[in-house]
Amino acid sequence: MNMFQNLDSLFGCLDSEVTNDSLLSLFRLAKQIRLRLGKQGYLLDCYLSLIFEGLNNKLANEAADDGFQTGGQLQGQLFHMMEGTEPKKTVPFYQRMQEIYEQQKSVLNFQERHTNQTILLFSLADEMMADATSRFVQEQVNGLNGIVEVVYLQDLFERISHQIGDAMMEELNARIRQRFLMAPLAAVFAQGITNELLFQLTDRDRETSRQMFQLLLDILPDTP
Repeated sequence: MNMFQNLDSLFGCLDSEVTNDSLLSLFRLAKQIRLRLGKQGYLLDCYLSLIFEGLNNKLANEAADDGFQTGGQLQGQLFHMMEGTEPKKTVPFYQRMQEIYEQQKSVLNFQERHTNQTILLFSLADEMMADATSRFVQEQVNGLNGIVEVVYLQDLFERISHQIGDAMMEELNARIRQRFLMAPLAAVFAQGITNELLFQLTDRDRETSRQMFQLLLDILPDTP
């Protein structure tokens, strides 16, 4: 069965669990937790406030744009490396780029410089995405320091759980994740890089007018 037989399959679909009264069910559970806490119900309010502020500190469209821009920047680094010029600032992945370039030189014999650069990019794409995404996540964590104190957040969780038990708080966290982390920022950032990659896959070599993914298929070995 072709999973892409319908156009809407290119865009995915919303998880039915997210749309099935998930927002109100989350807050109904939160209300029960607050009632059980009695006079200390404010602890739950503090906990939820920290979680919501942390989740909304970086917007999805910003993360996607960061990923897209990062993809372009990594290509710029490849250009400098292949030209033998020094970029203003090298990325930590630069040495790995050089290693793969030395390994791939023999197949980079297209007349167009951009084509050679793009074919090299395909050999590095997965590693670059993983490296850049890991660094993106760490930047977000660093940026949250001072906004969401993880020690305080954990202390609130433990104080609430001590009174009502772990089960209800774990369920609350699961519902928060389900409703508010439908597209985690790490995945959104990686998708931004991937969208930039898709532009490169469908770009055309000036000499042959063939798309870059066709050239990639041509040079790959016949055996897996």
